[in-house]
Amino acid sequence: MEQLGGTLPARIRTTLGHLRNVLTIPGVELRFHSVHLYNAVYRFDDEMIITPYLYRAHGFQHPAFRLRRLGPYGVFASFADQFETIWASAAPAAGTPVSPVNQQEA
Repeated sequence: MEQLGGTLPARIRTTLGHLRNVLTIPGVELRFHSVHLYNAVYRFDDEMIITPYLYRAHGFQHPAFRLRRLGPYGVFASFADQFETIWASAAPAAGTPVSPVNQQEA
């Protein structure tokens, strides 16, 4: 995180501060990755919030889309596949627990 330029490290630290209390809930995980993304994905089992990044827009100006899994195919499945691929190679954030399910997969 510290090797990133601009305001991104500060934004990451701010987000970590906002998530501090949520990370104490069993089953909640946070990981870091180095993949360049053009959206933010927040995954909650069969639901997710997707926030695409818009050129020259500030964070509060980006739209947020709520997706629900309705079947094995479609938009949710496409984002879920991307999420799972990146998640599998991401490193747990320091001080955050890793669920037993993911420890068995490693």
